[in-house]
Amino acid sequence: MIDRRLEIDILATRRQAPSVLVRVRNAAYSFARAWQNRRVINRLSELDDHQLLDMGLRRSDVREVMTSSFFSDAGLYLTIAARERARRHLRNGRMD
Repeated sequence: MIDRRLEIDILATRRQAPSVLVRVRNAAYSFARAWQNRRVINRLSELDDHQLLDMGLRRSDVREVMTSSFFSDAGLYLTIAARERARRHLRNGRMD
């Protein structure tokens, strides 16, 4: 009989807490990304309804994202909305 043991080095698996500098850098990165996303959303609101529909979006989707929280993931919401609309279109064969 072979004795097999799994030795786990607890110190090697433990992560160190991020330093204050890393936390500040991550917060600045999140803020910059949210600011850039808001600029893109504002540009989407300048498109006409036909251009938005080509992307699978409606003006109401863009308005809803513009009124959401600054740090919410607008891209994720718009992607889900466009995919759901495409799925409904393919399933029902209708334009909306």
